[in-house]
Amino acid sequence: MHRITQRTWARVVAGGCAAWVALAFGRTGRMAEICGTTPSEIRALGIRDAASGVALLVASDPRLPLATRVAFDLSDAARYGRARPQVLAMTLGFAAVGAAGLFLRR
Repeated sequence: MHRITQRTWARVVAGGCAAWVALAFGRTGRMAEICGTTPSEIRALGIRDAASGVALLVASDPRLPLATRVAFDLSDAARYGRARPQVLAMTLGFAAVGAAGLFLRR
């Protein structure tokens, strides 16, 4: 059985970032509606998450990019999830996935 490393996990999380970026720019209006914010804020989140995904892919030590990603997701949960249980569940789920990577072997 293969052991999953932090580097592998960081790549998986980067894939999640890429999916969100695609939604943020491909379905901006719908994502703004779901999150209860403006299209310009969704695009800003898309840019932030694109940078986060790149950091996850290129970092020699993925701990800092993973921790940063968790912080982003927790802040998104606080900002957008208060009145939207589905958004809260999604952002906390993404934070949990990122946090799990911090416990893997480098």
